[in-house]
Amino acid sequence: MNNLHSWDVLALSCIDGRFIKRTIDWISERADGTFDFRTEVGSSKVILDSEIDKERFFNIIETSLKLHSIKEVWLIDHIDCGAYGGSKEHKNKDAEKQFHIEQLNKAAAIVKEKFPKLVVKKIYVDWDKIEVIE
Repeated sequence: MNNLHSWDVLALSCIDGRFIKRTIDWISERADGTFDFRTEVGSSKVILDSEIDKERFFNIIETSLKLHSIKEVWLIDHIDCGAYGGSKEHKNKDAEKQFHIEQLNKAAAIVKEKFPKLVVKKIYVDWDKIEVIE
């Protein structure tokens, strides 16, 4: 299919407004300014906790593939995520980050299994930085 619009990235982020502008700016700098962007409650949580939500996100990936020829899906979790109970659910900042890394790893594996040709990046947003998780 010859698309009128073509770019590399579909990003899935949380709906939390405290992080959206900074996250979009960060993605824009790394994705040549153009990308598909989707927000869901808890980001990785929608892939892990609800079959209906996961299938809906898979449909979004398929649409981005069809319309924009994406090559990468970026999964973005953040500190103090209310969908996961917030920071109060963790004993400290490091434990919270580790929890999100585990969630991102699980979600990324599910996306990669369904879409093996796509690169899946895992990203964590903290109060003072945004980092790609290896």
